[in-house]
Amino acid sequence: MRRSEKTSVVALLVVCMCCVTTELFAGGSRAPAPATSGGPITLRALQYELENQQMDFPNLWFFQELEKKTGIHINWEPVKDADWQTRVNLTFASMDLPDVILTGNVDIEEYGVSQGLLVPLEDLIPQYMPNYYSRMKMNDADKAMYASDGHIYWIGSLIAQNVNHDGNHYINKAWLDKLGLQVPKTIDELNAVLRAFRDNDPNGNGVKDEIPFSGGDLKHQTQGLYTHFANFGVPLVYYVYATIDKNDKVVFPGYMDGFRPALEWLSMCYKEGLLDMEAITQDSNAWGTKMNAGLVGYTTYLRLINTALTPEIASQYVSILPPASQYGVSVPRLLEVPTVNAVITTANKHIPETLRWLDAQFETETMMVGYNGPVKAGGPIEPTIKVNAKGKYEIVYVPENNALYKYVPVYHARFFAPGDYYFQIYEMPTHRVERAESSKQYADAGVLEPKSFTILQYLVKPNSEDALQISRLYTEIDKLMQESIANFIRGGVTDANWQTFLNSCRAVGVDRYIGLYQKAYDAYLLAN
Repeated sequence: MRRSEKTSVVALLVVCMCCVTTELFAGGSRAPAPATSGGPITLRALQYELENQQMDFPNLWFFQELEKKTGIHINWEPVKDADWQTRVNLTFASMDLPDVILTGNVDIEEYGVSQGLLVPLEDLIPQYMPNYYSRMKMNDADKAMYASDGHIYWIGSLIAQNVNHDGNHYINKAWLDKLGLQVPKTIDELNAVLRAFRDNDPNGNGVKDEIPFSGGDLKHQTQGLYTHFANFGVPLVYYVYATIDKNDKVVFPGYMDGFRPALEWLSMCYKEGLLDMEAITQDSNAWGTKMNAGLVGYTTYLRLINTALTPEIASQYVSILPPASQYGVSVPRLLEVPTVNAVITTANKHIPETLRWLDAQFETETMMVGYNGPVKAGGPIEPTIKVNAKGKYEIVYVPENNALYKYVPVYHARFFAPGDYYFQIYEMPTHRVERAESSKQYADAGVLEPKSFTILQYLVKPNSEDALQISRLYTEIDKLMQESIANFIRGGVTDANWQTFLNSCRAVGVDRYIGLYQKAYDAYLLAN
């Protein structure tokens, strides 16, 4: 198929998909029938909630309107990010199962394949979810969805936006300019800058309250301290403690050459008062408060526009490449693949109705409203998006201070948009363009890990027994890594405690963990 023919086909697909609509927020006359002729249905939903947002799910305008149109009432049980995994595990262990689990990650192999507590959906989606199904296989998005037993147990979330990394490095350019300093390109240069930030009152308030270097907890994917291991050639993410090197070997980050030097550097920063003393334990709210108070010099974050940062504070920072050590730089590389957005448990007595309720949110305009705010007048606030002259949805404005979360679910919305679909219907707003530009900056500089950890996280398919072992080993490895890294930063690295760490890695099964991933990755390479 020639490129022009492919483009025409894609455009036709998009037109067809946009016609599969319930028009929940479009102001039209069409609406889905009530859930049943017997009246509304009530579903119990365990709902993931971002740590830095206070969501009032029952009273969000979006879900109130959705209930009017679908006849589905939700009893919401929100759980914050920090408590999510524990709550999910307890939920399944106690067998006190909700009907549906939304937005947060669920161990599909454990609770779907092994325990049989999740409903297989591949035969139900085409019948009950036409909006979602119409784009599920675009850009091969569905290839990430199959479990080791060949079933699909989850509904995906995907926002294609040309993004290749999460934790982007930022430095306070206003402080650099005031002190006559250049953007640091190496760790040695960064050390000099951080010490200058500490000693020279760059925020100009006459008080030594500057925090040269801060982060929002230990392992957070955008502003946690894990992101700074990249400066030492170690792509460390808590999703999966493994990376793929240029020779297709699966490697444990803790065994990489730069891992100990990264720990030594972080410990030095901690002892010298360069690193925020609370960075290991504080949440993103505490981190954001310090940022907006004008106290922080160097950090990592998602982006600057449309975030928790005030425009005044955001304007002080510039995106930089991670300052390089002698071990080079290796930033965790993202692939744009679906992630878990919803699963249905075997406790659910209304599976078709639940799938229709989910699918109503994937109708094009409803989906755009759920993520971006109202498109029609008469909503809770002035329209935040519109359809422009090219027929694409376009951001009109973004309410300040994350106020959009008062009306629509935003991050917590149902949203599935592979690239061939999304770029046909959406005019990218400035904050999306910003992330795409920083991604291009990182890609052009060659600082991304050779192969994405996302391959191990989503695309390789260990068999059921191996997947169960990986899941159980991961729990112990995650605990060991968090405790060890925190202790090294606070207490320093010695030959004795380093050897203890290596011994502990082997004792908890790191070698077995890596071996299982290597086996699955080899099979993935053979199949692809």
